[in-house]
Amino acid sequence: MGLHHGWFVAAGAAGAAAVSGLASSGYLHKAAVAVTTCGMRICDAVNAECQSVADDAADAHAAARRQAKIDAAVKARLDELEAGIRKEVTEQVDSEGAEA
Repeated sequence: MGLHHGWFVAAGAAGAAAVSGLASSGYLHKAAVAVTTCGMRICDAVNAECQSVADDAADAHAAARRQAKIDAAVKARLDELEAGIRKEVTEQVDSEGAEA
């Protein structure tokens, strides 16, 4: 084993001793609780935002369906009126042609 391997072993032992010391003082537990709490807050914020996006999408979908129904009803009504208007205009043009 080379000298550089010895440094890795020494660094690993020092790291293990540091983690052991932090664990016995309760610092790691407090840090883990803090990180978990932060993660839960982030999760709640993301869930709330996702729900907001879903609600907005549902509103947009409902508005689009409403507008489609209105457009279809207007088209149907205009189709009904168009037939009568065409007949009236055709008769008017034909009567003008007969007079000319």
